[in-house]
Amino acid sequence: MANGTKLLKDTLLYSVANFGSKILVFLMLPLYTHYFTTAEYGLWDIVVTTATLLAPFITFELVAAVYRWLLEENAKAAKQSIITSGAVTILRNLLIFNVLTVFLFVFISVPYGWEALAFIDVSVFTSFMQQCARGLGFNKLFALIGIVQTAITVTLNLIFILILDLRLEAFFYSAIIAGICVVVMAWIAMGFGRYLSLKAYSKKLVKSFLVYSIPIIPGAASWWVMTMSDRYFITIFLGMDDNGIYAIANKIPAVLLMVSSVFSLAWKDSAIVEFESADKNEYYSKVFRHFFRLMTTAVICLTLLTKPVLALFIAGDFYSSWKYIGILLLATLVSSFSQFWGAGYHGARKTNLIFVSSLVGAIVNVLVNLLLIQYIGLYAVAISTFLAFLVMWLMRVYFAGSYFTIRINYRDMLILLPVMAAAIIVPFIFDWVGIAISICLGILLFFMYNWRMMMLVFQNMKEMVVRRLGKANRG
Repeated sequence: MANGTKLLKDTLLYSVANFGSKILVFLMLPLYTHYFTTAEYGLWDIVVTTATLLAPFITFELVAAVYRWLLEENAKAAKQSIITSGAVTILRNLLIFNVLTVFLFVFISVPYGWEALAFIDVSVFTSFMQQCARGLGFNKLFALIGIVQTAITVTLNLIFILILDLRLEAFFYSAIIAGICVVVMAWIAMGFGRYLSLKAYSKKLVKSFLVYSIPIIPGAASWWVMTMSDRYFITIFLGMDDNGIYAIANKIPAVLLMVSSVFSLAWKDSAIVEFESADKNEYYSKVFRHFFRLMTTAVICLTLLTKPVLALFIAGDFYSSWKYIGILLLATLVSSFSQFWGAGYHGARKTNLIFVSSLVGAIVNVLVNLLLIQYIGLYAVAISTFLAFLVMWLMRVYFAGSYFTIRINYRDMLILLPVMAAAIIVPFIFDWVGIAISICLGILLFFMYNWRMMMLVFQNMKEMVVRRLGKANRG
């Protein structure tokens, strides 16, 4: 299928940008863990968590609707109507939110409240510009926005922390300035003004957007409960110090999440475009087999690498975070499988099923936290996240039969899942020599299962380079 090649190319494109971004962030961890206390880092994590929760309610998830509609439109007038209608509605909602928030600040003092408000505003604008870039086919620009934003953020953090000696304000100021910079960059690169015209605003189109996007809001909120609300449980029951430790524990799974997110960006495009094709089930199944092998073997390697990597890079009290990372990696794995099935539901425009599965997962997360957090601490938080995503994935697999079918290779499961469970246990029972041997075996397993795919990726990259060189020579 021709779209398989496009999926691979888009994945490679997003990978270059996202790997660069995550590497920069990861390299900053030693500075952050040395300079900030666990409580300070925990507070910043709470701010980001709250912003993530509020965004879907502010925008009505119209950012997702605009992207979805742009994928199917080629006419300039239609694109202008889609973007204008979405932009006007989101801007109106954002203004209402700002007025209400400012009114609240008059009566209630919120630590870093004004900075957090500016951070939320810029985040909404950045997200809208990124999804418009994707929907309009500016995939290279979409990828570039992420790495430029991260580079600016990291650079400004270094200046604000090391030179100006700022504390948490450094995170706010750098994130806000970086967001503004990439919005301006994207606006200029896309010639975004040509897609905006008040005459193109359509109430009818906005109503269509809302039918699609409203079910995503509770789904997004439920997703937030599974991924972010843990911070509130930790803060209430265990304290801000433990929240800082948990925030660091999530940095290694963030590497896996980055791999999954990069693929999901490209996969969602392909799943939507190919949904009406006769052989979509075969295509979906083939892609998932490669995805399953890549993700599970990556979990095995990352789980084994966690303890030695943190011993080298992470300071003081933060080091204990390694204990929880194996379970969080497992949670990220089943989360990525849920997203894979979710792309098929977007293709079918059945976002209500995404909501239902996300809601049930969120309920599982809350219940497990409430039952266990006082007894086993941060382990309860990690376990609740894993169980929530597992339930959500299984529900999506069950309900998908009416719309699409993805065949699962149970032989791969029977081999790789027990190995993955063993990898989680190894750091607790073996010394450094045993861990080193296990890492070597894990890397060998990764190459055994992914060699063919890696060769295919290499071949496609080689062909892309040859074509570019050919064009350059002809030019």
